[in-house]
Amino acid sequence: MQQTISNDTQSRLLEAAASLMWERSFQATSVDELCQRAEAKKGSFYHFFASKTDLAIAAMERAWAQINERLFKPVFSSDASGLDQLQALVDKVHAFQVQTTEEKGEYLGCPFGNLGQEMARQDERLRQTLDKILHEHCTYIEAALDKARQDGDIPPGNNRQRAQRILAMLEGGMLLSKVSNDPEIFRNVGVTLRAIAST
Repeated sequence: MQQTISNDTQSRLLEAAASLMWERSFQATSVDELCQRAEAKKGSFYHFFASKTDLAIAAMERAWAQINERLFKPVFSSDASGLDQLQALVDKVHAFQVQTTEEKGEYLGCPFGNLGQEMARQDERLRQTLDKILHEHCTYIEAALDKARQDGDIPPGNNRQRAQRILAMLEGGMLLSKVSNDPEIFRNVGVTLRAIAST
């Protein structure tokens, strides 16, 4: 029973960190606020995590694992063509962001991109964690491009570079949507996906 309670407390802290740092920022989220959101004592926080950075790293890894299972794996394991897989990614990300905007009252953007913009030059461990997560995003996109190339849907080219350009476009689209608080900007940016895939 004690182990179950302990695991539940840790899980609540991870969930609180992912939510608060996405809704606000790393710097604007205090340990006290994390504990309050998680309904956990401060002693419990430091029992599981040596610092806020340690919690943020674990929270981002957990968030990516969840998004990967719910979104990326289903999209990129489908029988759809590579280009259709990429379009499905745009559509599903857009739908998720629209739902979140309705729930939160504002467009929050990419949790990984947000934290990277804020902390990549401030904390090397966080930078490395986010770099790994975005690298895995890119690997999925590259695999879809490889599939598109094999099917003859795009010309020969460096698919790794193409994947990086597409990811940069998606992240930029979410940033523009966040600044404008308008989810439709991301969808409008997404229409250029096929053009980038073919260059």
